[in-house]
Amino acid sequence: MTESVPVPRRTLLRPAAHFTAGLAVTPASDGGGHGPGVDSEELIRRLDGIALAQPAAVSVLTLVDNANTTTPQLAAAIECDPTFTAQVMRLANSAYYGLSGRVGNTSFAITVVGFAAVRSLAAMNAAGLTGSNTVPDGFWAHAAAAAAGASAVASALGVVAADCFAAGLLHDVGIAFLHSLYPDRYPALLAEHGAHSDTLCDAERHEFGMSHAEVAAYVLETWRFPPQFVAAVRHHHGDVNDPFSRAVILGEALALSTVGANPHAETLLTDAGIVGAERDELIAYTAERAEEVLSSLPR
Repeated sequence: MTESVPVPRRTLLRPAAHFTAGLAVTPASDGGGHGPGVDSEELIRRLDGIALAQPAAVSVLTLVDNANTTTPQLAAAIECDPTFTAQVMRLANSAYYGLSGRVGNTSFAITVVGFAAVRSLAAMNAAGLTGSNTVPDGFWAHAAAAAAGASAVASALGVVAADCFAAGLLHDVGIAFLHSLYPDRYPALLAEHGAHSDTLCDAERHEFGMSHAEVAAYVLETWRFPPQFVAAVRHHHGDVNDPFSRAVILGEALALSTVGANPHAETLLTDAGIVGAERDELIAYTAERAEEVLSSLPR
C-alpha cells in the first residue's frame, strides 16, 4: 500500500464557514467584565492561527482521517515524536486497559487504545497542550475522569466505549484553548465563574464571542473530527438526546461527582435513572479509572 502523505497545514485547518455562519458576532464588552471584550470573528482568527508545532501530531490527525490508513502507518507517524510515542505507550500500559507492562510497541498500543484515543492525544499535542503549565489547574484530572465516566455509561446507551472515552478526554479542550490564547484575561474569568458552573458559557460568550464548548467544536471540526464527536463536545453543557452526546454529558456528571456533591451533576444522573447503589458504584468506578488514566496524561 502506498504510504499516505500528510496534507499541508492550510488544508488540515480549513475554515468551517457553515459553523461560523451560525454564530452571532458578539460585540465588545461594555466594561462590566474583564476589560474590552473581543468578538467571535477575532477569536476565530486566533483559533485559525494556532501554531501546530508538532509535525508528528499533525501527520497523525491527517492519517486518522483516511479510512485506508493502517495501524503500522499510524505507528510510524507517531514514532517520529518520542514524547508523543511515550504518551500513547503510557496510556496503553495504564491499569485502565488491564495490560500494564505488556504493551511493548506502538502498533500494539494503537490496537489497545483505538484510533479515537490516538486522535484525541494528537489534537492535544498538535495544539501544544502537553504540559501542566499550558492548561488551568485540574484540567487533566477532570479530563481523565470525564473520559472514564463516558466510557462507563457507553454500553448502556448503545455507543462505543472507546469513542466516548476519546470524546470525554477532549470535551473541555475549549477551556485550554481560551486559557492559552488569552492568558491575561481568561484565568480571571475562570476563577470568577468556575470551570463547571452554569454561568461560565454565558460569561465566555460575553467576553470572547464564543463559549469554550463552541471553541472546542470549531477547532475539532476544522481538524476533521467525526461529526458525532464535534456535536458531543459542542453540546456537553446542553440538553440533547443523541446517545453519544448523552454519554459525554453523563461522563462529565460522574467526573464532577467524584470530587464532591454537585447538585447539577446529581440531577443529570437522576434524570438518566442512575440512582442509589448504581450511582455510587459508577462514581467509585469513574474515580478509580480516572486515576489510572491520569497517570498517562500530561501533568
